[in-house]
Amino acid sequence: MPAARVAKKSPRILRTSSGERAGEETDRRAAKSRSTRALQLQPGERARKPVASVAASPLPRIITDGPPQRIRFSNTEKVLYPKARITKGQVLEYYERISPWLLPYLRNRPVTIERLPEGLAGKHPPHFWQKNTPEYYPAWIPRVELATEGGKLVRYPMVNDVETLLYLINQGTLTFHVCFSTVDDLARPDFVLFDLDPGRAGMGELVTIAKELHRQHEACGVGCTVKTSGKSGLHVIAPWQKGGYEEARAWAMSIARNVAAKLPELATTSRQKDKRGGRVYIDVIQNALGHHAVAPYVLRDTPEATVSTPLDWDELSPRLEPRRFNIKTIFDRLKR
Repeated sequence: MPAARVAKKSPRILRTSSGERAGEETDRRAAKSRSTRALQLQPGERARKPVASVAASPLPRIITDGPPQRIRFSNTEKVLYPKARITKGQVLEYYERISPWLLPYLRNRPVTIERLPEGLAGKHPPHFWQKNTPEYYPAWIPRVELATEGGKLVRYPMVNDVETLLYLINQGTLTFHVCFSTVDDLARPDFVLFDLDPGRAGMGELVTIAKELHRQHEACGVGCTVKTSGKSGLHVIAPWQKGGYEEARAWAMSIARNVAAKLPELATTSRQKDKRGGRVYIDVIQNALGHHAVAPYVLRDTPEATVSTPLDWDELSPRLEPRRFNIKTIFDRLKR
């Protein structure tokens, strides 16, 4: 996943004087009161995604007011990861330390935040995806205004600095999902994602497919990288500079189908689970405007507080254990 590019043209900026009108407690109560099942997720359920459009606004409006500010953090002793005994304060500390590696992947992109205000504590803790930025969030947090297909305006946050990053963590965010394009050219993605969903398959099958994807990219003269998803899958990521979303997804699908044809017992591009037959699903459908990808170095909602971690290709083996890449081990890895 490439870092944000330098904008060729400056997006329109709207200065607003609206300030912060409520704190974490108000946000937490609002989150719990939502009745929409798309927000109150059940195990294995994914939130529906509004599809954004740039047809009416090639240069999106960005709303911000004033410089970023530090805030006072709340409930830092709250345990968010009971099994790993990780508190909210430790999560805040993690994101501050990891910000030099993480922020280049977030900067100047519409961001969808995955929030668990109570962490993983309890049987069914609140868990939802949030695209729209509430009015009571500080005015200095930049919002990029995009329209859904139905014409509704959504103000996505942008995480361009450590102050915004930590504010959102304080509001219960654990994971950041980024748009495939930056605000200087939203119609054109700058990377393509191959999301390897193992289903019932093991790490050996995942690794075989990831390596074949690597070979297919090399045959096309395209470099690609690999990272853990932070859960059970792998992500293969390639840069993209050849067109818009339709072209990017069509190219990705052609590569995925080539891999599935070469490894028919291991891989499939079928979206229907009952037709996968235990094979690894190579998902490229997410390469679309309004969809998002897990950024490198973010935490995931797993008992071990795992981190979506970039890997070297020679690290891929059937013995790879994604759980080893977590909040307690990532900085030792980065020292190497």
